[in-house]
Amino acid sequence: MKNKNYIVLLYVTIGIIWVALSDQFIAMLIDGMPVHDRALVNSLKGFMFIAFSALLLHYLVNLYNRGQKREMEYLQRNLENSKKGQQQWHYAQKMAKVASWEYFIQQDEVMWSDSLYALFGLQPDAAITPASFFMERVHPDDVHGFNDHLEVVLKSGELDYVHRLQIDGEWRHVRHAGIVVYQDEQPLKIMGVMQDVTESFNRELLLTNALEWHELVNKATHDAIWDWDLNTDKLTWNAGLLPLFGYDCKQIPDTLDWWEDRIHPLEKKEVIHSLDNFVKLTKKRWEASYRFRCADGSYKYVFDQAYLLTGEDGVPKRVIGAVKDIDELSRKDEENRQLAEVVGKVRNGIVIKDIAQRIQWVNPAFERLTGYELEELKGKLPEDILYGPETNRSTREIIQDTLKEQDYFYAEIVNYNKSRNPYWVEINSTSIYDSDGQHSGYIDIVTEITERKKREAQINEQNQTLKEIAWINSHEIRRPVASILGLSMLVENTTDQAEKEEYYRMINNCVKELDEIIHQTAAKVNELTSRERD
Repeated sequence: MKNKNYIVLLYVTIGIIWVALSDQFIAMLIDGMPVHDRALVNSLKGFMFIAFSALLLHYLVNLYNRGQKREMEYLQRNLENSKKGQQQWHYAQKMAKVASWEYFIQQDEVMWSDSLYALFGLQPDAAITPASFFMERVHPDDVHGFNDHLEVVLKSGELDYVHRLQIDGEWRHVRHAGIVVYQDEQPLKIMGVMQDVTESFNRELLLTNALEWHELVNKATHDAIWDWDLNTDKLTWNAGLLPLFGYDCKQIPDTLDWWEDRIHPLEKKEVIHSLDNFVKLTKKRWEASYRFRCADGSYKYVFDQAYLLTGEDGVPKRVIGAVKDIDELSRKDEENRQLAEVVGKVRNGIVIKDIAQRIQWVNPAFERLTGYELEELKGKLPEDILYGPETNRSTREIIQDTLKEQDYFYAEIVNYNKSRNPYWVEINSTSIYDSDGQHSGYIDIVTEITERKKREAQINEQNQTLKEIAWINSHEIRRPVASILGLSMLVENTTDQAEKEEYYRMINNCVKELDEIIHQTAAKVNELTSRERD
């Protein structure tokens, strides 16, 4: 029994039934009875009605009270549940940084929830106007867009907008979500919630920037990026695969076998074994250099590096890698290695100097020739460390003048080794230029010619001796011979014995002079022969 009116209605109904039926029943019962007994029965009828009414009213009241009690208990449970729900919703709003609000359009008034007051560090009974207080804290650059968006919301019926809001002295990004409530087909109010999304906004911003940087890096480096999902064993590539190796990433299978089949056979086993160990040992970084087959069948040298991503449980999940084309660099390194090997084996000294003529590099042959190590020569001027007293000054000046003109020169000059012993060298020097055509230094080819110089000195001495012998033969011998011939004719033309004896004496002196000359000539020839023999 939930309503007291039901009790009254039930009592009236039973009373009417009692009045309507009891008299007929009593009349049948007292028919033929004495008057005294009839009065007694009528009296008993009244008492019975009173007793029955009392019992009925007691029952109905108890029934009503029990209903009221159950209803109160039900309402109490609902109230407690509602309080718990409100408390849970309050904590949920606080944890999610969500606060509800209602904006009444016609009155231009805003009602805030306690969470929204708390978000600004205010008490719910704070003496503020929520609307103006809120708008004063919207970022100046976002006010115009915020107002424009409200007009859009009134037309669309839904609100979803992000802007900057000043909270606790700092600018935070907040998101509003809500709906328009209509009355008589006219917008009455906007019900919504506001959530602080600064952290997620910053994460999305960082992610966006990271993706942009990733794309820029891909364009700048022209690397082929690959992603190996260890759970599905799928290997995917980015668009860098096409310009580097001629493969369209959209037309190749997403399997690891495709990549493995294009590694050079001589390096395939080692590279695959290295990658497997990298995953099994859960190392963070992997790198390898190998040859990769292009779409046209040629091979390119590549440098491959990767990073391992694991889950919270430490189990490997993905491998992200990048393949860089180092073919040109590797081939140049190979050429440089071969060139360095050749330069290291040549017997000529090689010197590279900068534009200030300071030594930057020498080959081992030059180190052996001078006795100096590269570190002792580096940064030094040749004249400060290699020249000495016997170095020809005029040759030095010619070299300097030629270097100023950045021109080729050839010179023979005396240098000194680390022990300060002189030796002759032949220098062929030429200027070198960088890729932009700018003068960057000089390269000298240095050849030791000490033995050749000695040989030339010997030849010069021999030539001088031969010249002296020729002079003797052409001048010194001719004089006594001419005298002998002249005296012989005088001897034949005179009859005077004394004159003849004088002529014979003079001829004898000429013969002695001629003999002396012949001895001198013989000595010169012996000296020349001895030098040649040595």
